[in-house]
Amino acid sequence: MPDKPEYLDLLNDIRLQEHRAGVYLKAWADKTEHPGLKACLSMVAERETSHGDIFDRRIRELGGTPEDKDDALFAERLRVAGSEMTDKEKIVWMREAQSRVTLPNVRQRYEAASVDESVDQLTRSLIKWFTEVEDDSGASMRAVYAEIERED
Repeated sequence: MPDKPEYLDLLNDIRLQEHRAGVYLKAWADKTEHPGLKACLSMVAERETSHGDIFDRRIRELGGTPEDKDDALFAERLRVAGSEMTDKEKIVWMREAQSRVTLPNVRQRYEAASVDESVDQLTRSLIKWFTEVEDDSGASMRAVYAEIERED
């Protein structure tokens, strides 16, 4: 369809990022024995999976088709999440992996889209809500990570 919005690629990138985060965070939650981390990772993994589904639906509502893209970092994150590394080692690894993400990253792109008048109002509202949930998830994870880093 020629009148598909230009921002469908962004929505697809969000969809993929969220779905994949749900997978590797669940793998980590299933592996950890730390009760606070297990609870936090489980909650965030469920949120991420749900976000992937929501953005999948929005893409379809806008006349698009969700598409897969290769992501070598996903495979590595999943490997680390399910590994025998300690939780502290996984925290360090995940932070380092995130620091290697090229700019503009998906977060910067969707924050810009949330105020871009060329993006339809419903999608901007969705992105704003999504941003707030992501901020809450990030704060929860940072708090439990700090707790783990203080242990020993």
